[in-house]
Amino acid sequence: MGNRYLGWKMPPLPVIHAIEFYHELITAGRLVIKTKFDKPVTFHDPCNIVRGRGLHELAREVIRASCDELIEMHPNREHNFCCAAGGGIINCGPPFKNKRVVSNRVKAEQLAEARSKGAQVVVAPCHNCHGGLEDIIKHYELDMELKFLGDILYEVMER
Repeated sequence: MGNRYLGWKMPPLPVIHAIEFYHELITAGRLVIKTKFDKPVTFHDPCNIVRGRGLHELAREVIRASCDELIEMHPNREHNFCCAAGGGIINCGPPFKNKRVVSNRVKAEQLAEARSKGAQVVVAPCHNCHGGLEDIIKHYELDMELKFLGDILYEVMER
């Protein structure tokens, strides 16, 4: 939104999502994966990144390049269940937080299903989703770790 605030139709330089940047770095060989992340992961498809930008396959390419095992949630990609935190709703706070988490049992069930198939870590490339998923994992006691995609890349990249 900064470009519009400053009166520009478009920013003076290209703006890309972190997933696009990670993918570019990996495919160009500028980010070298030293050792793959060894815990089985599942990937949460964020609304803005998947429905808005269509980056679902690029995200999976980055995950496959950096993680040993990806266990898909179902449904996924543009049909994935919402984290219930997007659009700034994560910031509404109590008592809305409790209603948001309790009413999103479908996401908890989806995560639990991925866990039953072996997923130990939920990967979220979106900050709002990370917060929303953290609330769901804690409330429903899902015993899953939650990580940003960038954190996993930092763990496995050659430095």
